[in-house]
Amino acid sequence: MAAALTATATQRVAPVILTRHIGHELARGWLVVFTILAAMFALLQLVEETDNLSLRYRFINAASYVALTTPQRVLELSPVIAALGTLLAFATLSRNSELVVMRAAGLSMRRLLLMAGGPTLALVLGLSLASEFLVATMHHHAETERTVLRSGNLDLLAGKGLWSRTGHRFLNVRELRAGQAPAGISLYEFAADGRLQRAIEAEHAELMPDRRWRLVNARVKDWSGDVLKRQTVASLDLGPFWSETELPALGQSLAAMSPSSLYRYAEHLRFTGQDDAEVRMAFWERATLPLSAAAMVLLCAVIGIGFGSTRSGAFGWRVMTGAVIGVGFYLLSQIFHTAGRLLGLQQAAVVLLPIALVVALALLIAARTRGPS
Repeated sequence: MAAALTATATQRVAPVILTRHIGHELARGWLVVFTILAAMFALLQLVEETDNLSLRYRFINAASYVALTTPQRVLELSPVIAALGTLLAFATLSRNSELVVMRAAGLSMRRLLLMAGGPTLALVLGLSLASEFLVATMHHHAETERTVLRSGNLDLLAGKGLWSRTGHRFLNVRELRAGQAPAGISLYEFAADGRLQRAIEAEHAELMPDRRWRLVNARVKDWSGDVLKRQTVASLDLGPFWSETELPALGQSLAAMSPSSLYRYAEHLRFTGQDDAEVRMAFWERATLPLSAAAMVLLCAVIGIGFGSTRSGAFGWRVMTGAVIGVGFYLLSQIFHTAGRLLGLQQAAVVLLPIALVVALALLIAARTRGPS
């Protein structure tokens, strides 16, 4: 009886240990590839940024810019990182004969793929959260700070937006939304003796001809008389301020926008009758990156398990072939995205079709190399 209970407990504990071990190898493989690519991109970008050094924009500023923007650039290669890291993990298991033992013990490919499912889900969740809440914010902050430091003739203050003075009037624009739409606007008008006469706060502004702005949802405080007057107006025309072409580059580039920001920007363009194809494609590409990474993990895990459980000396070549397939599918997907934009195809279908092809190829390889069921 005791022996039977011990055997049952062992059967329950062993899969947990194997799942943790496979998850550890996968995480280490992804981290190794990520570190290599991040270091390579950071070095190349730092060399490029050194050409722009000046008394205002120093090496420490360039290094800070590279450190904050590199994660976004590497995130765009997350499918490649997932593919190479997965192959590295299963190559390690094969080199140590662990994969052969697992397969000989009767673990099916399906069971091994399920064991890799937990780490893959964690990878997808991590990529989604990083894309939405972390790397885009870092990229935008880095772009803004670089603009502040490298612009010798703009009234920019780090973290405070854009300031301009005309006579006794001071204007502050804290951000640009949807490309070049000023938002977070504050206007202060002073008398000749320095007394504040009027203060205006507005959500955003619509740019009109002749350098005039229409402030939307403006809250006005007026001290010009004996009594403070407060009022809220739906729109208020003022100016002259900057024209659209004169606005400094404080707006977010597409690379510095999260998936939700890209979606809102695309909806804004559609609502205002502008071309939203490029922005909407950028949204779908960014939003489906975690799914692309998961598809690459599936494909390369199938290749690693199917070929890695054999004792053939050609396993290294097979791993290389799998890496070429993974990277090749990623590059082809980028070409497909570009072709879809040029041909005006439906963005969701253009982005999801390569992912479906990767999954189909993985299932085909799994059917041919499934081994014990």
